[in-house]
Amino acid sequence: MSAINSLLGSNGSSSSSSSSSSGGLALTPNDFVKFLVTELQNQDPTNATDPNQILTQVSEIGQLQSSTTLQTDLTGLVQQNQISSAGGLIGKLIQGTDANQNPQTGIVSGVQVTSTGVNLTLGSGASVPLSNVTAITNAPTVSTAPTTATGSNAPA
Repeated sequence: MSAINSLLGSNGSSSSSSSSSSGGLALTPNDFVKFLVTELQNQDPTNATDPNQILTQVSEIGQLQSSTTLQTDLTGLVQQNQISSAGGLIGKLIQGTDANQNPQTGIVSGVQVTSTGVNLTLGSGASVPLSNVTAITNAPTVSTAPTTATGSNAPA
């Protein structure tokens, strides 16, 4: 246990770890490798660690790393899908609420990707998170009346 404590800071968190939103430790695969190496360096030679346990730990590290990579890749794919969907809304009339839950209606003029997600920019300058859109319709078309030619070359 002292070997593990030597890897942890005074507050009990690893220097390469970050806190998760739930307040717990988020250990990285690198942390587990450090723990394993420290365990092997400090083991009692008369009571060595079972090689099967070491193999199991290394396997678990690999599974953790694969899971982390998969989660990162899926998060990227979801964001790409949201950006694509938001881009398809440019020129459409949408209804929804902004980040302050104020109702907004307008024609989408652009898409912004921020740290909080994908946002639609309306012609009025308002911003609506993609997840807050409640209705999508085609923008009304502006029709122009046909002009009549006047002058000496106009047909009679």
